[in-house]
Amino acid sequence: MRQGIALKKIVEYVARKASMLGQKYNLEDLVTPSIVPMFDKSIDKIVSIIVRNSNGLWCGLCEKGPFTKRGLYLHLIRVHSKDIEYMVHDELKKLLEVVKK
Repeated sequence: MRQGIALKKIVEYVARKASMLGQKYNLEDLVTPSIVPMFDKSIDKIVSIIVRNSNGLWCGLCEKGPFTKRGLYLHLIRVHSKDIEYMVHDELKKLLEVVKK
């Protein structure tokens, strides 16, 4: 249960970062402190996939746009939250495998 809540907060964190909005949460509060630097790089990689910044903000997943910052955030949360959740879960799994070794 706690993992699901944390994952939803991470999805919101990613959507806010992609939309260039201020953050509600600190990444250190959402994941283990030992993986924060590596996970921050993974989030940057995810952000580069889900947002395209040419003549406005465009969704990199469905190519809709242009959006305002808030509009992109709402679009990502309402339409692509499961996609972002899958991407975050996949990145977390990769990081935890690296840390275990």
